[in-house]
Amino acid sequence: MPARLQIKPDDCSPLGRFILQYLEERNISMNRLAELSGVPQPRLRGACFKGTCPTPETLRKLARAMGKHHLELYTLAYEGRIENLPGEATAVSLDQLMRDLFETARELGLAAPATPPSKEKIRKALLELGFYPDKSECA
Repeated sequence: MPARLQIKPDDCSPLGRFILQYLEERNISMNRLAELSGVPQPRLRGACFKGTCPTPETLRKLARAMGKHHLELYTLAYEGRIENLPGEATAVSLDQLMRDLFETARELGLAAPATPPSKEKIRKALLELGFYPDKSECA
């Protein structure tokens, strides 16, 4: 059984809480996750705290070890730092939108594509989801 974590969820960023939950669910230690990911344990521990900015490389390594897409961890690491969408979508932030997309994909058993979809495919999907052309942009 892994040692009790000395990091408290209240001290953690959304990424840190996600990591703590991952460790608890799998009953592994932070040291073990550090070994599996190739991220030094002090860097992994530091990435858990509020106000920290883990590097993209750290997030990629962690994502690989945790079986997640690196953008999912990126949105957790930088939650609240990505600007809100304009207009009537101000209540929806880009980071929440990304998390919702990955959560839905995971629930459906889908993996992220190896290459980004084209703008046309994204446009088609957005229209199918109920987005519509903004008439004020055409004026």
